Amino acid sequence: MDNINILVIISIMIGIIFIILSFVFKDKAEKNETDDKVEDLVSTDEEAEKIDFDKDQVMEEISNKILELNDYSSFIKQELNDKHKELLFLYQLINEKEKNMKKLSNINNIKKEEKHQQVIVDTPKQLDSKNISKDIRDKNDEIHNLHRNGYSVTDIAKVMGLGRGEVKLILELGVTKENKN
Repeated sequence: MDNINILVIISIMIGIIFIILSFVFKDKAEKNETDDKVEDLVSTDEEAEKIDFDKDQVMEEISNKILELNDYSSFIKQELNDKHKELLFLYQLINEKEKNMKKLSNINNIKKEEKHQQVIVDTPKQLDSKNISKDIRDKNDEIHNLHRNGYSVTDIAKVMGLGRGEVKLILELGVTKENKN
């Protein structure tokens, strides 16, 4: 019985050792499982922080892009305003040039009219005053009377149906019935 008792004692001891070892391994397994859960939580927390950091970077980039677009749109708006002002200035210059061209055209017409009248006036100068017809003297008298009554050269030209150059010329030369007599 000695052998059996020893075997029973050894078996009991081995059983106790296994029980102790199972508790030790169970604690280690639970500790490892807890460590794994903590590591998972830490890695999840790190990933969340990384996502927050990435989100903040993206938001900052978007904000910078919006500011750049705002600056660019302000620049474009200013350029458009400058071009608009330049265009208005060019329109004003064109209008002034058009007015000047019309004035020059009118001046050229007046000069042509004056040359024509000068030819007409030069011919009567060569003629003797007796050769000037009574109609021309009467017309000249009427022009001078209208001028004395305050009519302008343009008004006299309209009333008499003559060119302004002719009226000016008659007034400047003073060819009237009274001056000739």
